[in-house]
Amino acid sequence: MNFENSAAAGNGAHDGAAVKSPQATIENKMAEILGLGTYEAAYLFSDEGLPIAQASNANGQQVDRDRIAELSILFHDVRRMASVMGGISRLREVIIEGENHRKIVFRFFNAFGQQVILAVVVPPQKAYKQRTNELEKLILGESF
Repeated sequence: MNFENSAAAGNGAHDGAAVKSPQATIENKMAEILGLGTYEAAYLFSDEGLPIAQASNANGQQVDRDRIAELSILFHDVRRMASVMGGISRLREVIIEGENHRKIVFRFFNAFGQQVILAVVVPPQKAYKQRTNELEKLILGESF
């Protein structure tokens, strides 16, 4: 799914201002959070692993988007199994944390009429929940 920027439309009047696409709005918020140092990278995928929006920090460690997409799909399957086998309804989040305290957080929710997966790479000693909640709310707002 890819969104295009479009010019403002309305009752025929054109003020020259462009309306940002949902993709651009989401990527701007991701970049803002990266600028704060909360994330090293952020990706929004469809449940098939197709990229919807992304932002990564060129100064940080390289994060392979394709590997994150593969993990997203894997955890989407884990989410289904947790529901069937463990009685865990609607698994919301999976966190992978290494000994170096670097995390990859996978958040599952519905947006744009489909299941999506928000994957964020969090550096050591950074709190991520507040910014991730803000990003999720923005995505949900953009999907309508």
